[in-house]
Amino acid sequence: MKILAPAKINIGLRIIRKRSDNYHDIETFFYPIHLADELEIVRANKHEFFSNVNLEADANLCLRALHFFCERTGINAEVRMHLKKNIPIGSGLGGGSSDAAAVLLALQDIYGNPLSDIELFDIATELGADVSFFLKKVPAYATGKGEIIEPVKYRVDRFILTVTPNISVSTALAYSLVTPSGEQAKSLRDILRDLRNDFTKYRGSVLNDFEPPVFEKFPAIGQIKAGMLAAGAEYSLMSGSGSSVFGFFRSESDAREALTSLQSGFSLTSADITPPASL
Repeated sequence: MKILAPAKINIGLRIIRKRSDNYHDIETFFYPIHLADELEIVRANKHEFFSNVNLEADANLCLRALHFFCERTGINAEVRMHLKKNIPIGSGLGGGSSDAAAVLLALQDIYGNPLSDIELFDIATELGADVSFFLKKVPAYATGKGEIIEPVKYRVDRFILTVTPNISVSTALAYSLVTPSGEQAKSLRDILRDLRNDFTKYRGSVLNDFEPPVFEKFPAIGQIKAGMLAAGAEYSLMSGSGSSVFGFFRSESDAREALTSLQSGFSLTSADITPPASL
């Protein structure tokens, strides 16, 4: 079977505190976009994995997802997987997590749904903090490590331009540089509810705590955000721990003009425009 593994952006990201288990409590809003990896899984005589990019075995969440599925179900799921990576690695778009969720969903379908929703969620959480979001792939408010997911009726009625520069940002590095902002008087969920689609007001209220340290370490990412706003974006933000930056535009032509401008000034490895009607 074939399944798409979509990317996500973070509309706001607060790092609240470092926990005793060395993870961080966060608050964010996950929003799926059009860009997606493509996964094909078929039954085979032995486990095989192929990809158009080099994924180190210990960092390959697809194989880890397969291992957990076999371990929890007792099924020897011998399959051949082919992953076409379109989501850049180290981009803050959740590609690896989305791929892992896609493997779990595909195996569930192939083998007759042997896992309950709770068991599937538990495996997803063990694989990574945001993997559970990609099981449903709908806009969601996330807290805890990112694994406490609350689906929210929310739609960006703008064209979303997402660009990724030729820069890979390590999540571990970003967390080592960030300063937690602590508890805030108003939750990100309430801010988004109150502002609705008045996106120009997002600029001073819906922030990403990773931006200051990441922009200092990789100035080009901050320059891309500035270029996005200068090109007419109503709102722009770095996604996750970087390096991707997204912007909201009123029309597709505005988004494409902005993309042309950014391509002339920066080396980009990926670009995507998500239309409002696609979600």
